[in-house]
Formats: sequence, C-alpha cells, structure tokens
Amino acid sequence: MHVSAAADSSSLLPIGARQSELFPGTEEVGTAEVVVGPLDAFVSVEDITAPALLKIDVQGFDLEVLRGSAPLLAKFSYVYVEASFERLYENQALAGDVAAFLEAHGFEESGRYNIAHTHDGKPIQADFLFRRSDKA
Repeated sequence: MHVSAAADSSSLLPIGARQSELFPGTEEVGTAEVVVGPLDAFVSVEDITAPALLKIDVQGFDLEVLRGSAPLLAKFSYVYVEASFERLYENQALAGDVAAFLEAHGFEESGRYNIAHTHDGKPIQADFLFRRSDKA
C-alpha cells in the first residue's frame, strides 16, 4: 500500500503527481504491506442477501476490485464506486472503464454524487451509483 500523508488517499497504486497537485497534502509518505485478494476470498455467496450494495472506494484500484468481485457481482443489486475522470494514481482505470465493466456485467449508471472539480470547473472524480439493469 502506498501510504499518503492523508490516510484517505492511500492506494495500492503509486500516488501520481496530479493527485498531489490537485489535493495538496496527499503525497506518499511510505508503504505498508496489506493482504489483498478477490472478494470471494473474504465473503461467500451465502453472505450476500438481496438487495445488496457493493461499495468501492479504493483510490484508483476500482476496476481491479470489480474484476476480483466478478464471480459475486450477480448477487448485488447496486454498486457504489468512486472513480476518476483523470489519472490521479499511476496506471489507474478511469470512470469510463469502470462504467463499461459494470455495464458489461448487467448494471447501468443511476446517479453521480460528490463530484470534485478543478478550479476551472472540470470534473476530477465522483461517486457513481450503478443499479442492476432490467435488461440483464
């Protein structure tokens, strides 16, 4: 884990210069070992009861978490995920990639919340709510 000076900006991905530029005080201050694995290594299919919400806020590692959750995604009615419109962490997937993955797995976007903008009004990141599509 790349540990940020602001704990809520720590990530499995290296912190990019753009993150520190847009959010001063979020530069990397160290690293830490953490246990990671696919969702079904920690949660069984029987643990998920409808209507279930999967919330993901992993500082740029969103698409990898979704890929690791794929075997269980069908059990969720909703996915709430923070995603970025520009790369804040090295090699991070962007919001469009996250949305495409979820759409391919039977979800559709149903809302955007907590949108952060640059000083000139361009969106940086947002929380996205996806719901299982009736078409799935």
